Amino acid sequence: MEYIGNAGQTYMPFEENIHVPTLPYTPPAKPEPPLPELRLNAMAQSRGWVLTMQSQHFLPGVTAEMLDWWWANMEKGYYLWAPGSHKRFSWVREPWKYGFVRSAHMISESVGEGLPVFGGSGVQINRLDMDWFPFTETLEHVIVEGVFNAKDEFVDMTVHMWQDAPGGCVHSTAAVMNPRISEPPAFVLEMLAKDPEAKLVPPSSTDHGEYEASRWPVFLPTLYGLWKDHPDPTQSVPCDLRVEKTGAERWQYRTPSGTPQL
Repeated sequence: MEYIGNAGQTYMPFEENIHVPTLPYTPPAKPEPPLPELRLNAMAQSRGWVLTMQSQHFLPGVTAEMLDWWWANMEKGYYLWAPGSHKRFSWVREPWKYGFVRSAHMISESVGEGLPVFGGSGVQINRLDMDWFPFTETLEHVIVEGVFNAKDEFVDMTVHMWQDAPGGCVHSTAAVMNPRISEPPAFVLEMLAKDPEAKLVPPSSTDHGEYEASRWPVFLPTLYGLWKDHPDPTQSVPCDLRVEKTGAERWQYRTPSGTPQL
């Protein structure tokens, strides 16, 4: 029997689990001073990519080390990250086995009680290396996550960046899309096949990212504290997402795979 790392029990089928409220939350404070506004680099502009969203946060009590660990261990707290909104999580390619930049996970999530679950039965999110990084500047730690269609065309990405600051860390997130694709990704085709009139509302166009960011200070320091000294690196996966500059508008991970060799 093949083991698939996942976030635990949840209602199935995922796309029917819509009658769950989210929790009230206070949007995170912004960094002081503000971080520079993001600008697409020459590579992204040449491919016609479009910056569709960017936001900034200050996360009190959260360190860069905690966030590095979080992205390789999301199954331990995915439903705490956006309670009522996150519907499913499973690893497609686990970081301990494939390395961080070759890992992938499957999610479904909602943007409001009673609304269709975005991602249907699941959208695969792939971790990418820094060759895909689309901006002219970055913070010290980075994750680039991308979605592809059945023709292996890049559809869109989410980029998170963060670094330590007094009392916590500063964090920036952005969404970038490719308007030149020849067909939507599989999860969109699935949703439209079930309801051709469905109005697809991507989480990046709502306050979903603010909800997620507000939750990190609530649960992540405690969760990380419970796991950080765990002796099995295949169960609490170490991760180093610091980047270093290699040229004009180019960076690489200091640890090539993002995860130490196990």
